[in-house]
Amino acid sequence: MQASWRTLSAWTCMLASNCELLKESLKIRHFVAVLGAVLITAPALSAQPRGSERGTMTQVVNGTRLTVDFSRPVARGRDNLFGGVVHWGEVWTPGANWATTLEVDRPIRLNGHTVEPGRYSVWMELKDGEPWRFMLNREVQLYHDSPYPADQVVLAFDVEPQQGAHMEALNWYVHAITSRTAPLRMHWGPTFVEVDVETAEYMWDALPADERASYVGAYAFDTNDPTTGGPLQVTISVLEESGRIVGRWGGAPIALVPAGPAEFKIGFTRGGALFDVADEMTIRILVENGTSVGAELRWDGEAFGTANSGR
Repeated sequence: MQASWRTLSAWTCMLASNCELLKESLKIRHFVAVLGAVLITAPALSAQPRGSERGTMTQVVNGTRLTVDFSRPVARGRDNLFGGVVHWGEVWTPGANWATTLEVDRPIRLNGHTVEPGRYSVWMELKDGEPWRFMLNREVQLYHDSPYPADQVVLAFDVEPQQGAHMEALNWYVHAITSRTAPLRMHWGPTFVEVDVETAEYMWDALPADERASYVGAYAFDTNDPTTGGPLQVTISVLEESGRIVGRWGGAPIALVPAGPAEFKIGFTRGGALFDVADEMTIRILVENGTSVGAELRWDGEAFGTANSGR
């Protein structure tokens, strides 16, 4: 079972302490994101990298996982990276060796353009003194000098190259995060290009009355925390409210956000509106003949606790 920085015990504490700890949790999430960027971009303390080493950048934003897989060519004192090492007019995958890829597990928008879940190769057309062209392509098993499959382009838009601090080894990173957005940046030498990532809003939709009624119940779990192995005893009450499914984790109110048939993610509300969603954990209601008979708690898709219904 995959570990997560947001352990079950951590957000159980968050639930118990209401909004102030929720704010602190978000600060921690921001710190973890910043720390991750620092660790990725820090110069190696060991030997000089060999050629263009492979790198991976993964960032979760609003429950959406973005992964960039790329190679990291090194500047090595060359001051003509763009226009010299990479020629003007060239269609270039921002990295080296195999094509750089971007993978997302939920719909996103890049600079306002919709990208469906999937894996894409990333390309840029470099222009001297003009905006560059950023492109995603359906073909992913491509080498950097392969003929560019223009008939497989998913989207293309202009981006403005900018100047900043020197980045010795090419890097992809996220340098800031909001509740739903993050700027994704490619940076090599003093030049960087940034695209805005906007994630899809979680929908806390109303459900039909008969479906809502089939989920209602109180589910007492006596299991172990999947992230720490320690004991976990909690009763989750599932209720109807204004056409939606809500609940209580112990004594703390939660939203139950549809994540699949009879399965819900744990949501947090503020002022009656959905504020955040715990992406790692779901509760699945077990229904027979239109009535709940029990429930499962699941972490990263794997069940770790079951309970009977106490209707």
